Amino acid sequence: MPIRRNSILIMTAILASQNLFSMPMILAQQVVPTKENYSTLMREIDFTIGDAELHIDQKYWGDLGTDTDALKILMEQIREFWKKQNSTVGIEHASQALKTISLLSQASGQGRESEARQAVQRLKQHLTAIKDLDQNHQIVTIRSTLPLYG
Repeated sequence: MPIRRNSILIMTAILASQNLFSMPMILAQQVVPTKENYSTLMREIDFTIGDAELHIDQKYWGDLGTDTDALKILMEQIREFWKKQNSTVGIEHASQALKTISLLSQASGQGRESEARQAVQRLKQHLTAIKDLDQNHQIVTIRSTLPLYG
């Protein structure tokens, strides 16, 4: 899906320019997302997983490989976000998701449909845990910024 690949490249370029405008060109994997663009990255991960499922259904292994490349870049950025937040739980979930993306990539390279489907399901579980962690993180942030009366 060329449109999806182009949108990932554009989003990565935007993130890089926002965070690294005056620095020399640095790989997209080194960009640490801010709270403002974190949800955009998570949505892009969701869309890319949807693409991956379609590519497994159609046995488009090359396109699935492109999906796993994009997922790896996006998830590395999510892991960096949680490193910046000093969240060992967030780092662990993102690291496990990256291992699962690697398994998905291997299944794609060898055209193993059932293993690819299992990897996608595991990846979705890791993402659910990351999203739950993000929800809890936002609640803690909101509570910590409320004025105390009493």
